[in-house]
Amino acid sequence: MNIGIVLDNDLNNDNRVLREAEILKGDGHNIFVLCFGFSPKSYNPVDGITVSRIWITKRVKNVLFFLLNIFPAYEWMWSSAISKFISVNKLDIIHTHDLYMAKCTRAGIKKSGSDIKMILDLHENFAWSVTTYNWTKGFLRNLLSRPSAWAAKEEKYLHYADGIVVLSKEYAEKLLDKYPSLAEKKFCILPNVPDVVKMDSLSTDPDSIPFRKRAPVMFYYGVIAERRGIFDALKVFREVISEGHDLEFLIIGPVDKKDRSRFEQEISAKKLKGMVTYIPWIDHSLLPAYLASSDFCIAPFLVNPQHESGVANKIYEYMYGSKPVIVSACKPQKALIEKHHCGIVYSNDAELGSAIISLLNDSDLRVKMGSNGNQAVLTYYNTEVVEQNLKDLYNSI
Repeated sequence: MNIGIVLDNDLNNDNRVLREAEILKGDGHNIFVLCFGFSPKSYNPVDGITVSRIWITKRVKNVLFFLLNIFPAYEWMWSSAISKFISVNKLDIIHTHDLYMAKCTRAGIKKSGSDIKMILDLHENFAWSVTTYNWTKGFLRNLLSRPSAWAAKEEKYLHYADGIVVLSKEYAEKLLDKYPSLAEKKFCILPNVPDVVKMDSLSTDPDSIPFRKRAPVMFYYGVIAERRGIFDALKVFREVISEGHDLEFLIIGPVDKKDRSRFEQEISAKKLKGMVTYIPWIDHSLLPAYLASSDFCIAPFLVNPQHESGVANKIYEYMYGSKPVIVSACKPQKALIEKHHCGIVYSNDAELGSAIISLLNDSDLRVKMGSNGNQAVLTYYNTEVVEQNLKDLYNSI
């Protein structure tokens, strides 16, 4: 089949979409992608995939998206581009990413005069998470962006799709319970699991990175923001070391603009001097080496509907790196960690402190849990295992 993938972002930096494209290409399909190109960037070709780009600046894109609920120029632009995309590439099916792209994709199909099926890929619980974004906060911003409108649109937008891809079984069940008119057979569970073949090809040598540990290391990798629980983790970390425990906290990832000042103030506090190493960005290929330099990892996400829509890819990567994981009690990650006995789940600061001290003081427990996590990824949670779910969805449609 000729499969069209629609993404209102930069394809080259979207690992989930690239992984799905590789799965479908490997199943013998021709893959065409329509995505943004952000001026003045340039992009390397993606092997075996035909990419068409809508050239735009990030600022213009953000303004159009911000105003989408009161002036739908964003949808008009995309529906026109999608119509042409379908016709030029003679598509048999179209796979669009994120809830808000459902309407314009369906409109583009209609404009093209074709009757092809549409798959909708949900990367998150968008209807809820958009209400938490900083750009929707404040009276005027909220009035213009109208984030609450997405909750009212969600059911209709889901029904535009012939197939729906979600990150977890729990989120599929939540949507089915919320909207009984949806058919269970529409859903495909495709978690953000690692490609172990590619991961295996990367170096795990600690000498290949500039970080040098001087004590046991707790590691956090990903976006740094209040909603990700990083400030709770720092607070408990400070309490643990104040009790005389020798521990380092390695934090790697970009900081949300709104939280940057607070984060910098926290990690530069006198009590944490020499105890926290912060690195704003690394190439993903270096992650295995940083994992090898760490003793255990943490995913302190605040419990909310967004974080309960699936398991973050970093948790599977922690597990594959044979590191035990301390996680907050978000349902999908709690179920994962408890099922495979590969970490510790906590519900409050006291439990988090106890979990840190338990792993810090028990190297045998760290090894056992790390081994359990690695085995779980090799057996159940890798691209080669879950890719059949996506293939089955396409075959059913």
